[in-house]
Amino acid sequence: MSRSVARKTALIVNPKSASGTTGRKWEQINQEIRRGLGIDYDVKFTERQGHATALTAEAIKDGCELIVAVGGDGTINEVVNGFFDREKPLNRNAALAVMSIGTGSDFVKTLEFPTTPFEAAQRIRLGKPWTIDLGRCTFTGLDGEQRSRFFINIADFGSGGAVVDKVNTTTKVFGGQISFLWGILTTLPTYKNKLTKYRIDDGPEEQKVLNTFVVANGRYYGGGLKPAPNAQLDDGLFDIVSIGDVGFFEAISSLGKFRKGTYLDIPKVTFSKGKTVVADSEETQLVEMEGEVVGRLPARFEMLPKAMKIIV
Repeated sequence: MSRSVARKTALIVNPKSASGTTGRKWEQINQEIRRGLGIDYDVKFTERQGHATALTAEAIKDGCELIVAVGGDGTINEVVNGFFDREKPLNRNAALAVMSIGTGSDFVKTLEFPTTPFEAAQRIRLGKPWTIDLGRCTFTGLDGEQRSRFFINIADFGSGGAVVDKVNTTTKVFGGQISFLWGILTTLPTYKNKLTKYRIDDGPEEQKVLNTFVVANGRYYGGGLKPAPNAQLDDGLFDIVSIGDVGFFEAISSLGKFRKGTYLDIPKVTFSKGKTVVADSEETQLVEMEGEVVGRLPARFEMLPKAMKIIV
C-alpha cells in the first residue's frame, strides 16, 4: 500500500455537486471509493457555502493527513483554503487528493486524473505526494471588505467573472461544457469591456480596455477551455492571459482556439508569465476562482511556490 493512504484520511464531500447527483447516489459512489482506496476513512458532508473549508481545518486538527475533496472545482478550492489558518499551514505533512465530481471539473484535467470514483480512488491509493504551487488573491469582497483566498487552478476577472456569475445563479444541470457555453452565449452579447489598470511583477503599469484577464496555475477552466496550455503546477510562475477589446462575434469565433489552447496568434490576446499581478478598474469587475465568484477588483494575485502537497 502506498504511503499516501497509510495515514488518517477524511473525505470532504459536497452532496450538491454535479447538480445534486453526488448526494443522490452517495451510497453507490461510496462503495466504489471504498473499493478503490481499500482503507477506512471519515466522511464529512458540506451543508453550506464555505463549510468545506471549516471541515477540512477540523479534520487536519484532528490528525488527518490526507484530505480528499469530493466535488467540483469550487469544493476543491474550499478544501485547499482549509489547509491554512491565517495563511499559515495547519500541518505541512497534510496532503490533498481530489475526486472531481462537479459541473466544471477543470482542475483534474491538468492532472490528467480519472473522474470515475473507483479509478480516482485507486489512483489516490497508488499515488505519491507532489509539492505544487498555489496562488493567493487579495480582493474586495462582495460586502466591500478586503478578503484573501488561495487558489490551486485559475482565477480571472472581467467577462469570465460575469459568465460564472450567470452560470451559478441559473443552472448547471447540463454539465460543465454546455453550462459554461450557455453562460458565454448569454453573457457576452451585452457585456461591456472595461478599462483596466494592471501591473505584472515590477513591469510598467498597463492601462487597456479588456474583456478578460486570466491568472493561471493550472491549464483549464470554464468547462474545458484551455487558456494556459503549457502551465506547470510547480514552476513558481503564473501563466497570464489578457484578452483585449474583443466584440461578441470575435470572442465566439475564437472559442474553438481557446478550447484547444491554440489562441496565441489572435492579435488582441497577450500572454506572459509572472509571480504577481495587481489590477484595478473604476468599473465593477467580478473576480472568480475555481468557478466561484468571490469578489471584485481591486485585486492582487501572488504566486506561492511549493505551498502544498497533492497526491497524484
